[in-house]
Amino acid sequence: MLKRNAIYVIVFVLCASEAFNVPTNIVCFGFLFKITLAAFCSVGCVNSEKGMKKTMDQIVKSVKIKKVNGFVNAVLSQVARAVYFHPCKVEITRYVNPDDYKDKPVLIVANHASRFDYAFVNFAMKRRPINFVAAENEFHRAKFKLIFKIGHVIPKRNFVPDTKTIRGIAQILHREKNGCLAIFPCGMSTASGAQQPSVIGTGKMIKHFGVHVLGVRIHGGYLVCPKFDVKERFGKVELELFEMFTPESLKTMTEEEIQLKVDKELFCDDYEWNSSRQYSYNRKDGNYAQNMEQILYKCPKCGAELNMRGEGKQIKCLNCGNGATMDDKYNLTPIEKSVIPVNPREWFDWQRREMRKAVSDENFEMEEHVTLGLMPKYEYLKHNKVSLPAGDGTLRLDREGLTYTGTREGEPWTVFIPRERIYTICLPVDGSFFYTYASGEFLCFTPDSPSSMRWSLAVEEVYRVCGGKWKNYPWFDYNAPLKTI
Repeated sequence: MLKRNAIYVIVFVLCASEAFNVPTNIVCFGFLFKITLAAFCSVGCVNSEKGMKKTMDQIVKSVKIKKVNGFVNAVLSQVARAVYFHPCKVEITRYVNPDDYKDKPVLIVANHASRFDYAFVNFAMKRRPINFVAAENEFHRAKFKLIFKIGHVIPKRNFVPDTKTIRGIAQILHREKNGCLAIFPCGMSTASGAQQPSVIGTGKMIKHFGVHVLGVRIHGGYLVCPKFDVKERFGKVELELFEMFTPESLKTMTEEEIQLKVDKELFCDDYEWNSSRQYSYNRKDGNYAQNMEQILYKCPKCGAELNMRGEGKQIKCLNCGNGATMDDKYNLTPIEKSVIPVNPREWFDWQRREMRKAVSDENFEMEEHVTLGLMPKYEYLKHNKVSLPAGDGTLRLDREGLTYTGTREGEPWTVFIPRERIYTICLPVDGSFFYTYASGEFLCFTPDSPSSMRWSLAVEEVYRVCGGKWKNYPWFDYNAPLKTI
């Protein structure tokens, strides 16, 4: 009864928002969510933080997984529709009818373009109840506490083996009747605007469960939420729903063949996609290049690193003056005599090629002063934080692995992660910080300079050059020349 009353509160708040014509934007959604969470806590469904005896890790590990309640899904779908569907002018092309799969267990795989992708997948599936897999660290954030609980979201520690996740997936696909579950095989939202390769073991997991697999391609999602900017830029999003595998086809394919097909079918490049469509993505203040140095850190003309600055509509090298302006369609226009790639994704890929050359040197190393962030042991993170400052020191990467040497909660501390255990790092919100795991513990690093993307490329290419299993796409050419305007 208490839980039902809490759901009624959600519906009431949503109805009230429409009655009073509250603007349906992200700020409004956050406000409504806070009110609902407070109401949920007030009826006793959520334990107060002071009364918690378990650690946060224990709470996350004890999450109960079952199918999403139909009514709850309908409410959440209405929230998503109000906040995302109309502002993003969502257009859906369905090559299959989701209703044809309503009496079957279904696994959905989608490219990960933005933090709105959960809503986009929901739209593509005609709002069928879906269990999602989400990053484990997000379960520590207060603002997701309620929605993850009622949505029965499955936690996953990104880029490390996690048996609880597999058990949760098995619960939905094998034990629940006609369960529907969605994953993003690349593991995190793209930084470049183009889908990155699926994580190790994707093909093995899909073959193991052997159910119908539907694919969702999301076009334009990154342009709404670029990795270098926390402010949304609402504009056109196009979705495609299609069948990728049947149980019968999975039996005839190897794990490698399955993984390659997933990579091919889900590959999307939003910059290339919009180059012909020329949809506009509005940022109210017009500062379309703001903070672009978080992703594009290397100058294509003089080669200087960490001297790019994105301010207003312009990104420019402080060393040589090379630069460009960017408009609401993400078109780059070079400043006079500048050397500028054809689009930001081409710029990003060039940086990867340059990093590949650097890490190929056996003596490669890079280091920087960073702030260390950790998860609080007994409390949820509030005010959009993803960790709490716990120390500072030097982060160092070489071809052996990643080492942090500094302080932790006032004491000297060193941790080393061998290269075979870290094939990428996560930039969860924007490019200002990143995180990884060491022996199962979440570690967040904030560099002094806007270098998180540089660290990400370096970690990935060190892993690959040294023979790691997680490869780039077979069609990615490390020797390709830079394409400029």
